[in-house]
Amino acid sequence: MAIESLGIPAPGETALMAAAAVAAQGQLNIVAVLAVAAAAGILGDNTGFWVGRRFGFRLLCRYGQHIHVGPRRIKFLQYLFLKYGRRIVFIGRFVMILRTWEAFLAGADWMPWRKFAIWNAAAVVVWACVWGLLAFGFGHASTSTMEWVASGISVVILALLIAGWIYWRRHEDEFEARADEALPGEVRARPGGRRELQTEAGQSADGDRPQAKDRRARAYRQPS
Repeated sequence: MAIESLGIPAPGETALMAAAAVAAQGQLNIVAVLAVAAAAGILGDNTGFWVGRRFGFRLLCRYGQHIHVGPRRIKFLQYLFLKYGRRIVFIGRFVMILRTWEAFLAGADWMPWRKFAIWNAAAVVVWACVWGLLAFGFGHASTSTMEWVASGISVVILALLIAGWIYWRRHEDEFEARADEALPGEVRARPGGRRELQTEAGQSADGDRPQAKDRRARAYRQPS
């Protein structure tokens, strides 16, 4: 499909849209197609999470500098997941490059699995329905029409990715300084307890109640 011609790898969308288009011809059940796609997405993301939980933080600390992910960027990633963890997990499912890494980084940053699992499952179900039903609706359209639709979506996503990268490069130092201020000291597996980010309302930045801090601190402690 045109998605690959633009250099945006999207095997998940390609397979899902192909199966949904076949379902539109009456050869497959669309509900079964969506269910299989969602189950595969959830399984794959949770596998990535647990690989990140087991090896991610150590690998980033030891080899991150070789891919330009030094201590300051590791701390910035921690800051992002502390403040926007749920949003990253949900939105990451729809951004092809981010999807490759968000589950691994969530595990590496010691994000609680229950929170990850809930938001990831919701994102995968929405993702499967959006792409599957889109292809199902265009299932009787010509191949050229399908490619035009895929091309249009790909161009929009590519433009957003480029704009996001440019914005990040222009404000990189500012973002990393903000992370240093919020999480002072050396990089740890996951800050917890008093070092959790707090909102003015007394909740953590990711929306948890203060009484959950002790549980989070235990969950985020340095792995043995």
